Amino acid sequence: MPDFDIVATWTCASNFYFERAVKGSKGDLYVVRWGRLTEARIMETGAQHGWQCTCQGYRFRGTCRHIREVEASGERCGWNATLEPAVECDHDSDGEPCCPECGGPVRAMRVAV
Repeated sequence: MPDFDIVATWTCASNFYFERAVKGSKGDLYVVRWGRLTEARIMETGAQHGWQCTCQGYRFRGTCRHIREVEASGERCGWNATLEPAVECDHDSDGEPCCPECGGPVRAMRVAV
């Protein structure tokens, strides 16, 4: 089996956590989040990160129209330097690294390649 190299890379902070309030059809506010799933959802889906919503529809079906609405809006950019090596991390006016797609904060992470 080949060995992997561990390299440092940048990723948009929205890959770790993103949250937005969405108004439901009857005026209720729900919170749509992207981030680490609960242990039960990790076992169920096989994924560590994903979309979640506070509405009843998500609770019963595992998805809902609020999640689809936020996904379609493109507000969570999800940029990752490992997946897009041609796009380099940007820097803000203070010289701090920032996401080249949305201008938001980035986080350093290590990946095996």
